[in-house]
Amino acid sequence: MAELKFAPREIFEVILEWSVMACFDLILEYRGGVIMVRRKIAPYKNVWALPGLRMYKPEGINDALKRIAYQELGLKINPENAKLHAQYVGKFKTEKDRQDLSTCYIVKVDDKQEITLNSEHFSTFQIANSIPSQTGAMYRYYLQKYWDNK
Repeated sequence: MAELKFAPREIFEVILEWSVMACFDLILEYRGGVIMVRRKIAPYKNVWALPGLRMYKPEGINDALKRIAYQELGLKINPENAKLHAQYVGKFKTEKDRQDLSTCYIVKVDDKQEITLNSEHFSTFQIANSIPSQTGAMYRYYLQKYWDNK
């Protein structure tokens, strides 16, 4: 795969003001529950969330899913086993009224792997079997739908 392209911060600010961000979130089934992370960064700063990031050029969906699991949690996943779950349009008061189009996938993770948390993005994690209090609206939507269908 070609090198990922990142916009310099001043250009990214303009993109946030005028464009919708394409993002992916992961429901990672792990050790009998779902991995939840406590975010340190906007949007959803200081709340429980699912691991996720935006897509970069020239990634495909499977590339993005693999990168997110590894970059955010140090986990290797097989995106061929990912199941499309749902989409959500997140609208935020932070970052120039940012708007994301998030697509959520469900992926089973090998329980023998250990989580290595991205400490720049997250303060802690938990393995959840229900929706924790202080969970962001988008993640609450995904998790409610997930557990309703179990």
